[in-house]
Amino acid sequence: EYPLHDTQDYKSCIEFGTIQEEGVDLEGLIGFGSLFGKNETIEDESDEDKANREKKESEAKQKQEDAAKTLLESQDNVDSTQGKDDAVQTTFGIGNTSDVNPQILKKCKLYLPAAIPFRDTASYENADLGMSGALAEAGGNASQGLVQSLLSGLGSTAAAAFEGAGADGLGRLAMTKVSVGKYLGGEGTALAVKQAAGVTLNPNTRSLFKSVALREFAFQFKFIPLSKQEHDTVIKIISFFRNELYPEDITVKVGEQEASIGYKFPKRFKIKILYEDKENLNVPRILPCYLRDVTTTFNPSNMSMHPNGEFGEIDMGLAFSETRTLSKKDVDTSHGDRMKGGF
Repeated sequence: EYPLHDTQDYKSCIEFGTIQEEGVDLEGLIGFGSLFGKNETIEDESDEDKANREKKESEAKQKQEDAAKTLLESQDNVDSTQGKDDAVQTTFGIGNTSDVNPQILKKCKLYLPAAIPFRDTASYENADLGMSGALAEAGGNASQGLVQSLLSGLGSTAAAAFEGAGADGLGRLAMTKVSVGKYLGGEGTALAVKQAAGVTLNPNTRSLFKSVALREFAFQFKFIPLSKQEHDTVIKIISFFRNELYPEDITVKVGEQEASIGYKFPKRFKIKILYEDKENLNVPRILPCYLRDVTTTFNPSNMSMHPNGEFGEIDMGLAFSETRTLSKKDVDTSHGDRMKGGF
């Protein structure tokens, strides 16, 4: 916790807690049956062919299960169920923990910094409907006859197309779309005819919803310790966040040496904005986050040091990213219960 002195001046605080993930049984999550497939009945298959196929499938399944078992048993977090020596079980933290009230392992409470932005963004992509898409959008099947007549051209010759152009330019569009390719050919000629006709097709560009973005949060803290105890606390706080940013190794022994073959995900954080030690529901809540960046700056504004070499001023920047995107139900508070929404 920081600060340790004059805490009555800081009624608003921000709390960072590492989440205890609930264990997930790998066999229950995936199921070896669904992972390795099931025997299927093949129509008109002879008994001998069926027996041979089932034997090969059984052998392949056994090899895959043995390989999976060997890999799982090489990890530190393998738990064997009592009374089931042959069972292969392990646990992974993959986010089945409650987003609202997860179990917290460690907490760090700091003063609430200034300027905390909540940015909600959605991404859109451009799509060209073209002529037929625009007509379908406007009138559906009622425009089918118009589309057909336009695409088929207005005459049997290029001259006939220009003669039937009319004031609205439909004939000229037909010339640029169909007649050029039919009668004159060539890309250069097509562009020349389009220039002469003075018309071009409208791509009818529309904006289509694509997705929502993960929210990201950044916090800046300035530590100016007023005592040896407070300085030691600041060092512990920095060490806490740096440790939780990095993953743990998954290792196997190769002879006398250990080799890292993978990573366990770092712990997620539950971030709460507090007022008088209660969650402040006047601001949006934050879903569990991964810590993406820890920036520590020693003596950002001066070069002074304490006699024992300790720094008198330290800045720390933290950047987080939520572990999933939001939808309307996460944000909605119209039901009157902020604990069911309000993110």
